[in-house]
Amino acid sequence: MQFHMNPKISILMSAYNAESFIASAIKSVLDQSFKDFECVIVNDGSTDGTDKIIEQFRKSDPRIHVIHNEKNIGLTRSLNMGLSHCLGDYIARLDADDVCANDRLEMQYKLMESTKDIALCGSSAWYLDENDKKIGEKNLPTDYVDIKKKLLFNNQFVHSSLFIRKNVLDKEGFYNESFKASQDYELILRIASKYRVENISKHLVGWRVEENSLSWSSKRQEWDAIHARWWGITKYSYPKLVGLFHIILRIGWLCLPQKMKMKRYAH
Repeated sequence: MQFHMNPKISILMSAYNAESFIASAIKSVLDQSFKDFECVIVNDGSTDGTDKIIEQFRKSDPRIHVIHNEKNIGLTRSLNMGLSHCLGDYIARLDADDVCANDRLEMQYKLMESTKDIALCGSSAWYLDENDKKIGEKNLPTDYVDIKKKLLFNNQFVHSSLFIRKNVLDKEGFYNESFKASQDYELILRIASKYRVENISKHLVGWRVEENSLSWSSKRQEWDAIHARWWGITKYSYPKLVGLFHIILRIGWLCLPQKMKMKRYAH
């Protein structure tokens, strides 16, 4: 297998006690139709078998690079650590419990190469349960104007689908480490305030929505999303009245029971 020190794409993953799903995530990366990539995995102080699973894949494929944190430092700091080691022109995010369609990198790379003013692109996604069963789908707006109009209401991107120009991140900054969760939302609001962003309509990732996953069970996730909206209207010039309305709306959503929220995603 050919590998060189300047891959076109760096796939960035952070894993903490992810032994249940990380093999599926890595396999979906190695099965990509687009082959010119590296996969940078930050093992964030895992105490289960995550490190052994990653090591098995690393031994068999030189495109996999692993950073081991001696202790758990959290997703945001781990992603920034991984970004500092990425060599690709583009950064493709993937969570350790999600998976990619085998043409994900190819489709996103072609879009970004053919449309140079797009700084970030994502895609629609399948919802997966803990048994890899598709339980629904998340369809997202594709047009920049539509995305930006809806962005204060809700994050219009799936974190695991993000595909970002590295030079934009170098210029605008990596993930903001004051956000322990919803760090992707703050980054997207920041980038979308200055650059064109789009989604591909095709479902290019499988997004895990088991009840215990961070995105669906963490109050910190929801509070930091509210914090990101506040920054959107105070730092990134999004409309203040619209932003305040959605902040109030989200505080109400925060009070709903978790099981009631989960029903929304099981179609």
